Amino acid sequence: MSRLSSHAIRRSRAGALIAILALLVVAASAGVAAAAENPDTVAKVTGGGTVLAQPLYSTSIASFGLNARRPVDFLPGTGGPAVGRIMYDRHRNSTGRHFDVPVVLMQAFVSSTPSPNGTGGTAAIVGNCMAIGATCPTGSGSAFVEVSDISDTGSGQDSFRISFCTGAPQLPFPADCSAAEGGTLRTGNIQVRGDPGVTGEAIATSAAAGVFTTTPTFNGVEIAGGIYGIGVRTGSDSAYGDLHAEYTGISLLGLYQIISVDAWITGATVVGGTTTLTGTASLDMGDGPPPTGGLSFTGTLTSTGLSITVAGNTIPTLPKTDGFTRME
Repeated sequence: MSRLSSHAIRRSRAGALIAILALLVVAASAGVAAAAENPDTVAKVTGGGTVLAQPLYSTSIASFGLNARRPVDFLPGTGGPAVGRIMYDRHRNSTGRHFDVPVVLMQAFVSSTPSPNGTGGTAAIVGNCMAIGATCPTGSGSAFVEVSDISDTGSGQDSFRISFCTGAPQLPFPADCSAAEGGTLRTGNIQVRGDPGVTGEAIATSAAAGVFTTTPTFNGVEIAGGIYGIGVRTGSDSAYGDLHAEYTGISLLGLYQIISVDAWITGATVVGGTTTLTGTASLDMGDGPPPTGGLSFTGTLTSTGLSITVAGNTIPTLPKTDGFTRME
């Protein structure tokens, strides 16, 4: 029986060492952003879109809407106070499928090399499930959301994950939480910016679904219903945020078709129970060709539904029949 030479053994050990070092580098790089998150970092986070509700509901789509920022009187060293709203709606026929939680804490990392639109980073955002009016799974004291803003395109790169914890809101991530649900964005976008809170800010947040009472037509597709996720903020300094809406319908050929709209919001007003939106959008008709970007966008969000206009073509108000919408 032949023996391995000492050279072969050394080469094998060297290969194993290289593989181990590679794994350590990957693990370290994955933890850099989380390690850099700080409860003293000034940041604002907006988001709207969908994820798969995995791992428990790996084929179910869930919409999310998100707003988080520092209060106007924020001081470092006070534990990371924040204000805003977390909304999450699993689109499945089951109880306990939608959640609505006010934000109370945040730690964040703002990228030193932002995107062309001035965004990038990660954040851990905590909501208070014990607050009056909050909707969470039974027995939950808090909600813990982790987001990453990797790219201005959002879907396929940014991420959203949500867990529910039995204890009171706290940072960092507590040990009494459920497995994180979500992952890389299926649609939509996350924005992390290093902006301070300003006086008079208002937010609109929604994660909802609806069914049309009539059968409107958009570009030849008869639409039956849809889902949407929205996170938008506005103030004396600027307005920005994210919207994703998708509509299910039947084409002229009798084929099932999903129309998707992703909007980068650059203008917004929140007056009473109505939010008006402007920006640019991409439109995917769901019939094969890639999405068309750079289209004009306007929209109106109320507590009862959403209407949008893309490149001059209007989709009538989709009545909200499930989920939550708040202006505050």
